[in-house]
Amino acid sequence: MDFDNRVALITGGTGALGSAVTRAFLRKGAQVVTTYHSEAGFRELQNQLSEEKSGLTGLPANVTKAAEVQKLIEEVAAKFGRIDILVHLVGGFAGGVNVADLAESDWDRLLNLNLKSAFLMCRAVLPYMLQNNFGRIVTTASRGAVEVGAGVSAYAVSKAGVLTLTKAIAHEVKGRNIIANTILPGLIDTAANREAMPHADQIKFVTAESIAEVILFLAGEKARDINGAAIPIYGAS
Repeated sequence: MDFDNRVALITGGTGALGSAVTRAFLRKGAQVVTTYHSEAGFRELQNQLSEEKSGLTGLPANVTKAAEVQKLIEEVAAKFGRIDILVHLVGGFAGGVNVADLAESDWDRLLNLNLKSAFLMCRAVLPYMLQNNFGRIVTTASRGAVEVGAGVSAYAVSKAGVLTLTKAIAHEVKGRNIIANTILPGLIDTAANREAMPHADQIKFVTAESIAEVILFLAGEKARDINGAAIPIYGAS
């Protein structure tokens, strides 16, 4: 299978998008480690799986905390001896407040959740990838990182930071058989988004399964010459 003998670390692998990405990697034969906050959330993911669940490991971690990230990476390396693929999906959204009224705490929260987490995870896995002369990093920015509207400054800046961070890493790892790319999803078709935007044209939402297929491609052998790209996934409708 495409990812036999590969170890994929997926942050936020129990969420609406994350569970689709986790299932996709498991179906392709990868050993998958996913982070989670809620034990119940991880059990729910396991219940969605059939025979593939034997390839799944779950580890609790707050990936905005350097000490917890380091502990996570050490546990994965101790179990598998390598980390081939990082898919960083952890993130969050908040909007509706203009800069003049934005609380410092809200700014800090989104920068930590979206950008600091990406920095900590990439920094932690890169030594293992460099040691093995192989690695695939896929981070998650957003359409909002490049098409900025009013009231979303903290979110847009944090996701634009993820995009810039990933491009910097791509330059730093050239020639080492490591690539780093970013996806830019539009509105994702999740239960939460449907509830929050009942009047939106939901046929234009992008499915989690579609995004998972793009991530699989970026982590696979056919993408070996794609490095530092930002891939828009806005939907075709």
